[in-house]
Amino acid sequence: MAAFDYAPAIVLLPFVSFLVSLGAALYGDDVLPKGGALAGIVATAGSLILSLWVFFTVSAGNVYNQTIYTWTTGAGAAGEEALELTFGLLLDPLSSMMLIIVSLVALLVHVFSLGYMNDEGETGLPRYYAGLGLFSASMLGFVVAHNILMAFMFFELVGLCSFLLIGFWFREPGPPSAAKKAFLVTRFGDYFFLVGVVAIFATFGTGRFAGAESFPVLAEEVLAGEVAVNTFGFAPTTWFTVVGLLVLGGVIGKSAQFPLHTWLPDAMEGPTPVSALIHAATMVAAGVYLVARMYGFYAVSPTALAVIALVGGFTALVAATMGVVKREIKQVLAYSTISQYGYMMLALGAGGYVAATFHLLTHAFFKALLFLGAGSVIIAMHHNENMWDMGGLKDRMPVTYWTFLSGSLALAGIIPFAGFWSKDEVLYEALVHGLGTDGGLGTIFLVAYAFGLLAVFFTGFYTFRMVFLTFHGDARTGQARDPEGVGWNVKGPLAVLGVLAAVTGFVNMTPVADLFDLDIEYLHRWLEGPEGVEFMSALSAHHYLELLESDVTGIHAAELDPLIPGGVSLLLALAGVGLAYALYGRGEPEEYTAKLGGVQDLLYNNYYQDEYQVAIAERVVLPLSRAADKFDQSGVDGVVNGVSSVSLFSGSRVRRVQTGLVSNYAALVTLGLTVLLVAFGIYGGWLL
Repeated sequence: MAAFDYAPAIVLLPFVSFLVSLGAALYGDDVLPKGGALAGIVATAGSLILSLWVFFTVSAGNVYNQTIYTWTTGAGAAGEEALELTFGLLLDPLSSMMLIIVSLVALLVHVFSLGYMNDEGETGLPRYYAGLGLFSASMLGFVVAHNILMAFMFFELVGLCSFLLIGFWFREPGPPSAAKKAFLVTRFGDYFFLVGVVAIFATFGTGRFAGAESFPVLAEEVLAGEVAVNTFGFAPTTWFTVVGLLVLGGVIGKSAQFPLHTWLPDAMEGPTPVSALIHAATMVAAGVYLVARMYGFYAVSPTALAVIALVGGFTALVAATMGVVKREIKQVLAYSTISQYGYMMLALGAGGYVAATFHLLTHAFFKALLFLGAGSVIIAMHHNENMWDMGGLKDRMPVTYWTFLSGSLALAGIIPFAGFWSKDEVLYEALVHGLGTDGGLGTIFLVAYAFGLLAVFFTGFYTFRMVFLTFHGDARTGQARDPEGVGWNVKGPLAVLGVLAAVTGFVNMTPVADLFDLDIEYLHRWLEGPEGVEFMSALSAHHYLELLESDVTGIHAAELDPLIPGGVSLLLALAGVGLAYALYGRGEPEEYTAKLGGVQDLLYNNYYQDEYQVAIAERVVLPLSRAADKFDQSGVDGVVNGVSSVSLFSGSRVRRVQTGLVSNYAALVTLGLTVLLVAFGIYGGWLL
């Protein structure tokens, strides 16, 4: 198909914009107009157009899963094929949908940056746009990767780009520290991911996500007794769980799940458009997308699914509680991001593959909208982010307010906005699989569901606490009374995302579809993929759901009317909104959270997670590293240095024999010959 022939350009166009902006950065900020923004806009617009072309090609029943370059081939063991490490493209319903999300958000972030970053006196713009270009290219490359090693490489590039962009204002004290923290915390998780990648290749001999010889398909065949692989002495189910959890380490780091979420709030030190890109469509989305991409492998491990569900549900609740006391608008949104990706992980662990993908779609739009809306407010407030210094912006910034309200209603899960439909389906999947599954696994799903359900109330509260403090009431400072205006490059992206936050949920209206027997579950049908594709068993949502509800996992769904749990979730969200209105939406707001006393301190300091992680590093990791260093220097280096000293000493003594005088050499030859004759004579007995 022609669209597939041009698909590599989806990744290459932003990479070219990176090279253009990087070249301009070497020669000064004024080489390119707007610091290189136009190159990035053209490139991401091109990627979006090509992504749409691929999307419609896939919708016509075509899937692409091909190697485009083999970069090394290793020798195989006796009777085994050689191991190939390749680059290739996998374009299917999941990746084609994600391509549109990433390229669209990247385009809108580039446009928004014209208004946010091109202030008078701003320096380093080519460097900024170069980072955005490489960030976009890296995430797009990750999305289309057809094997896990290629995905890991782009996964790491995404982490590098986040480091560069979070620390963009490196002359200030906060951003470099935040960038290093993000890099180190996510690297910790990526170590496990790397070991998991090696384990996958060692076990299956391939890292391909899809196809008859892909590792998810091989894992199914191993459990069915059709093929055998090396599981290193473990039972296959146990070994697959270990491998899945290793990869999950990288997911927990990148998608900011407990306990590796602490980097994300600090990442707010970067420019706000970068925050929108990181939180909505790139770095934080990468982990969830990876689990969805290799869901066929996770679907054969009930233990791995249980861990994913429990981590996701717990993260959703804990992050939501921390968001209720924050004073800075971007900090509230940061903890919101952690919580919402927790919902996606909850869905994936509880068997809701489509629900998780659905929430990934809706969240990308309403969270990008909220961050860009926060950026518009920050511009108006002369870069003051404290919500207690705002107020009264509703009438002074109508476009920002109404679009921000659309995103807030979606985030809080208020019907009919997008977040209601996707979050409701996440909770519904967790509940029905919890009720339908026997034993401890079902209990874990129900506990995770309870975490997620309770988080709904806190989400409604902190979201509208933010709205009321920012936009409603009277202006509390001079900056709020006379805000700076914003241009079309700020309002345009907000308008586009505001509409998407309102209507995207209609692509998968499961409760309404079940109630009225309507065919409006478009996303379900889309992810099930076209019929008649030979390797569809590794790609189809329908196949994943069948695999989950089989004897392999023992997971089953209960029969339950979706309207009841959906209504409970909506009532909790409205209760949170109502409490926020009662406390902050009427008259002059007070800081009621101060009345919580020690609880406020606990929440504001994020349960002191930074402190205990630093304590672990200083009291456990540092002493161990010092002990290892001492052993290395005195033990390993001692042996090595001792052997080398003996060799050097012996060599220095032997070297003295080499005098360069022929007479000395003749004497040594004569002496040596005499010694040999005597030795042989004694040995032969003829001298005795």
